[in-house]
Amino acid sequence: MSPDNEVSSSPIEVEALVTRARLYELSRQPLPDRFDAQHLKYVHGYIFQDLPLYGIEDPLPGKFRYEITRDDDDWYKSRKLKSIDTRSVVCYSHMNKATLDDLRDTLRNAAPAILRQLKTTAEFVEKLSRIYAKLDYIHPFYEGNSRALCEFTRQIALASGYELAWDKFNLSDTRRDLLNIARDRAVGELAVPKIRNHDISKRVVFYMDKFEQTPSLRQLFKSAVRPRRAVAFEKLPKKTALIAHPELQEAFKALHASEQFLYENSPDTEDEQQSAMEKTKQHILARLNAGETKNFQRNKKS
Repeated sequence: MSPDNEVSSSPIEVEALVTRARLYELSRQPLPDRFDAQHLKYVHGYIFQDLPLYGIEDPLPGKFRYEITRDDDDWYKSRKLKSIDTRSVVCYSHMNKATLDDLRDTLRNAAPAILRQLKTTAEFVEKLSRIYAKLDYIHPFYEGNSRALCEFTRQIALASGYELAWDKFNLSDTRRDLLNIARDRAVGELAVPKIRNHDISKRVVFYMDKFEQTPSLRQLFKSAVRPRRAVAFEKLPKKTALIAHPELQEAFKALHASEQFLYENSPDTEDEQQSAMEKTKQHILARLNAGETKNFQRNKKS
């Protein structure tokens, strides 16, 4: 990661290059034992550790921002949306003692040991979207919050038995903007009651109202979150999937039973049998995606 090895590039290009490399390295590291404020600082510090070497002062790697103390002051940002001719306006916490207490409580409730007790994927999505919204509202760092929080919540999801595919939102400017709008709306709902400056409050509310019909953060998370065992069932060989997720035994048993029945009793052609098998697999996969691990029989109408 030495600056001497880099070709001449703009600060934005350099930042994108080195942080992408650090994010890849984080994805290869073992998951932590605890998801506390210290680990959140570690994630941010690891992602942005190289920037001072390139003369890029912000963000300050791994350092929380200071408290906003003035009675009429708020921490807010505005960004140009790429696919829509408008600018976002979003306001964040004041990083005071109450904020730090809120951060501690939020992270305590984000412990994978707690999240693993949730019964369905829908429950997990609801909980994780609320956790992300609260962390984004707190916005503990001067810059680089989005990348740090995406990686932090990806790790929480993984440790809880789920995959959170943030890359789904990088496929187009429209998808990125929908994610930004959803995040900003979720943050705004938490921020508005605490905004000190009346003009900023009006701008935030106007922005939220303008996009009230767009998908919520929970709805977007629903499209990006899957149980790890469902991914294993779909993509891994049976033996490998069962080693990682023994609870898949009944899913594979149901798939095998369906296969045996079709080949022994169906007079259809091979192509029709394969089509029926694929429908069975998709049925099982849908149940796994919902968080189920048993009772995979299809009812006669399906």
